Amino acid sequence: MIHNLRFLPAGLAFLLVLGMGIAEPAAAQDQRPLTALDLYHLRTAGNVAVSPDGRRVAYVVTEVDSAANRYKRDLWIAAADNSGTPRRLTWTGSSALGAPVFSPDGRRIAFTAAREGGRSQIWILPLAEGGEAWPLTDLRTGAGNPVFSRDGRRIAFTSSLTPEELARDTAAPDTARARVDAGAIRSIHQNRDAALAAIRAKLANNARSNDPRVVTRLDYLGETSIQDERYSQIYVTDVQPAAGARRLTRGTFSSGSPAWSPDGRSLVYSASPPLGDYHPDYERASDVYVIAVDGGEPRRLAEAGYTASGPQFSRDGRYIVYTRTFRGEGEFSKAVNNELVVMRADGSDRRSVSGSLDRGVGSYTVTPDGWLYFTTPSEGATPLHRTRLDRIAPRRIVDGPRGILSFDVGGGTVAWAQMQPANPSDIYAARADGSRERRLTALNDSLLAAVHVGEYEEFWYPSFDGRRVHGWIIRPLGVEPGTRAPLAVQIHGGPHAMWGPGEASMWLEYQMLAGAGYTVFFSNPRGSGGYGEEGLQSIFRDWGTSPGRDILIGADSVIARGLADPERQVVTGGSYAGFMTAWLIAHEAPERFRAAVAARGVYDMNIWYGSSNTWRLFENEFGTRPWEDPEIARAQSPLTYVANIRTPLLLLHADTDFRTTIASAEAMYRAMTVLQKDVEFVRYPREGHELTRSGEPGHRIDHMLRTLEYFERHVR
Repeated sequence: MIHNLRFLPAGLAFLLVLGMGIAEPAAAQDQRPLTALDLYHLRTAGNVAVSPDGRRVAYVVTEVDSAANRYKRDLWIAAADNSGTPRRLTWTGSSALGAPVFSPDGRRIAFTAAREGGRSQIWILPLAEGGEAWPLTDLRTGAGNPVFSRDGRRIAFTSSLTPEELARDTAAPDTARARVDAGAIRSIHQNRDAALAAIRAKLANNARSNDPRVVTRLDYLGETSIQDERYSQIYVTDVQPAAGARRLTRGTFSSGSPAWSPDGRSLVYSASPPLGDYHPDYERASDVYVIAVDGGEPRRLAEAGYTASGPQFSRDGRYIVYTRTFRGEGEFSKAVNNELVVMRADGSDRRSVSGSLDRGVGSYTVTPDGWLYFTTPSEGATPLHRTRLDRIAPRRIVDGPRGILSFDVGGGTVAWAQMQPANPSDIYAARADGSRERRLTALNDSLLAAVHVGEYEEFWYPSFDGRRVHGWIIRPLGVEPGTRAPLAVQIHGGPHAMWGPGEASMWLEYQMLAGAGYTVFFSNPRGSGGYGEEGLQSIFRDWGTSPGRDILIGADSVIARGLADPERQVVTGGSYAGFMTAWLIAHEAPERFRAAVAARGVYDMNIWYGSSNTWRLFENEFGTRPWEDPEIARAQSPLTYVANIRTPLLLLHADTDFRTTIASAEAMYRAMTVLQKDVEFVRYPREGHELTRSGEPGHRIDHMLRTLEYFERHVR
């Protein structure tokens, strides 16, 4: 363990054993608390694929390489009946491995991986014959999302091209540079036209090298950098070495999610071509299309007022299943649930599958025998449903306080990757109807045997206006009976995310704080997903006060139960929850908390709108733009109320976070520093908005430890 300390800043190593000396209850005497460094021991599973005969389950396992400070991902396989031991199929440790899919005969697995530092490509792993995986594609632009045709002879996939590559109908990069006449530039007074032509040639060469960057797009910001203008295209290739790939789509816009028709003659996919004379960045709609594999014009199956994605054919070709999201007729769209829909293959007779559930839809798949399986985030969990395509009547088949994070169905077997509070990741399987459930893996059993894992205690409470709010408590480890522990209030982002026993990303953070002696409280205030469309829209133009009061009343309820010390409360959260953390200490409760840690937050709405890649979220959540209604932008910005802050604040942000933009954190830090308030600011290099979920392991550990140390400094 000591070798991992080089990723930690000086002065934080003591937190490795924080809580070790606390008196533990009898049941946990032989177990230690979880700490941030247990990230190095956690293994998570995902990308589940079931063989066509239902006998095998393939999946991807992710673990941390502490020496290299990165992630390793490899492909594994297990028997669906739980016989034998799971077997590792690849040993590359590629950080980009994923998307496994069985061939229809079950003899091969296609997957994506980036090896030797190149772009992600599609690889074929022979299972029946054995041997090494071999590359099916070798495109300069990379390849992803492989899908076998029903006869197994071809694979459809996607690759992203620039407008120049699309125009040349090739994936080769454009390296041509214009000739520059330096003499013409110097003779601008003698021949202005020749000089301007030479200047333009030189500027074009510079721009082609991205030095400097020339920005002409609306959506030019990626997650961590200025993004190239690339558009996903659909390809088809035979499943044999060096067969060559053929591109089916042609437009300067994105096309993706290809799925084969049963006869292998066509593909259904989603695309977003501009419906007017404007750049694709301005297009808000996406529709379902069908295209013949042998070529020809695609056929559009549009539905007015909706944006559609992810289509799949039924096995008999009679139906197409897809998701749609209502976008309305106005300029902006309020938060709504996406909806699973089935229609006939010609676009007629559209029927909602999930509308009656009043929940959004996660992943879904259609089985050869006419069943449709799908997940829906709901009240803190993510259950699995199924229904017949010809008799729509969804029923939960995998339920309870857990999350179905990835699943697949084949040969009478359903398998899934599961999160639950007692065990953060494992692979499970069952019969197609959800019966005879069994666990196939033991990814974290050795760690879980050595550590104490706190239970999630569920409760509901009434808020200020009578709305019922859903919350959970994790009791602190090592606190004597009758002693009130400090209270750590954890807030979720989104703003329409959902926390609970089915949400995996915060498991270690929760358990670390509980293991260090904190009562941990988290909730789903109004606006959270999983509680119906009215709940989503209840925070329209009100990001702060109403959901903030939901959170504070929940914390009051925990204290009223005698589970926490009202004099030692701390609060934290990231993204929208960074906003909410700042909002609470600046607007709702300036003197309530001993300390606050706001991560990757939005603190000034004007800065956020102007410098982030999520600027459309402001438009949809507030129904306006900052210059059209400057008062709403001012009133909803925590920075507006910075003079009220009395709580010590730690700001954590990623240097290249283009989703919430570090400029907003800089503005908050500058204001608090000028006002001589208690504030600290920590910036993480090389990181974007996903810092705490997929950032460098060393940074994730620093983030957790720095939060805990800041709390300890102010509550002990």
